[in-house]
Amino acid sequence: MESSYSITPKSEYKHRHSQLRKLLSLLDLSGILLLSNVELFYYTGVGLDGALYFPQEGEPVHLVKRNKKLAEESSSISNVIDFGRISQIFKSLNIDKDNTIGGELEFLPYTFVQYLNSLKKGNPLVNATSDLREIRAIKSKYEISQIEIAAKLVDQSFEHCVEIASPDMTEIELAAKLDNWLLANGHHGFITTHAYDSALLNFSYVIGKSSSILNIHFTPISGWGLSLKYPYGPSTKKIGKDPFFVDTCGNHNGYISDTTRTFILGKLDSESKMQLEALQSIKLFLRKELSPGVNLGEIFNKTTSLAEELGISANFMGERDDKVKFLGHGIGLELDELPILYSKGGEARTGNILACEPKFIEIGQKVLGIEDTYAITDSGNRLLSKSPDYFEV
Repeated sequence: MESSYSITPKSEYKHRHSQLRKLLSLLDLSGILLLSNVELFYYTGVGLDGALYFPQEGEPVHLVKRNKKLAEESSSISNVIDFGRISQIFKSLNIDKDNTIGGELEFLPYTFVQYLNSLKKGNPLVNATSDLREIRAIKSKYEISQIEIAAKLVDQSFEHCVEIASPDMTEIELAAKLDNWLLANGHHGFITTHAYDSALLNFSYVIGKSSSILNIHFTPISGWGLSLKYPYGPSTKKIGKDPFFVDTCGNHNGYISDTTRTFILGKLDSESKMQLEALQSIKLFLRKELSPGVNLGEIFNKTTSLAEELGISANFMGERDDKVKFLGHGIGLELDELPILYSKGGEARTGNILACEPKFIEIGQKVLGIEDTYAITDSGNRLLSKSPDYFEV
């Protein structure tokens, strides 16, 4: 079967499978049953509907519901079988009722977990979701290269934004044009999130001052959106000549980048420029401080203190009761991965990828923002997003 898909190097799977076996041993699990697209892709290399059973000892089994031929050609698992009937899954995998099996119980619907436990009988499934996320929080050089490619295309989309943006455009019109350009130039679509009941309409979130009134989900600002069912994202309001920002997620081979830049169709006034320079100072602080071994909780607290010193504390990461309680988040195959840069954050490790997003918001009056994708390296960190922090058009 001919395809234009990019194949993940085999060496990646050797390491991933090794890490998974170590986890099974650590948790004293006989095996683990994976069902989410993210984990299936991570461990098999193809996001087909199905399952992966990975035992602590013995050969793993990749079960697929349809397109078995693609799985046989693309999967890192040599033993590919038909999924068959869900009621027979434990029997077909020769899983004894007394075996202790892990699963993504945070991801699966409660009634489905109950059903699986009723099929298995014996020992119930054990939740290993957080442990699986911890494995994916450490990126390989290959994974970082994929995120860097995604970030580079987003940088280029900002240059395109400079060329096409006009005051009479609505937020959603500009977002649609940017998304169209991204897809035409190599963006791989689909921004996957871990958060429950989360859906993203756009890759490019264009948010102006009038859209800063509403705020839902896990962002400092989310916009009005287009309907009351999904009251977030770009709206039909015109961008005008006040500052607005474009928060864009890249995607290359499933790996996501996250970058925000501020735009103004004209020149920034002196106050806005000072506030944006304060955000740049926070970015410089993060560039200096983010490194393996640092405590992300301490970095968060120091950044909060720095925002106060710079005179932007009242509007930093939101306003009044609408402030968000984090400054950054991990990214990879999902937009919202580990680690989290917040007051109780843990230790940064080599291979972590963080999207750090200092933003300034006066509700209904002004939005300014800078967000960059950082790779934590042995010697510190490396910026994967490289465009200018803001654009005066």
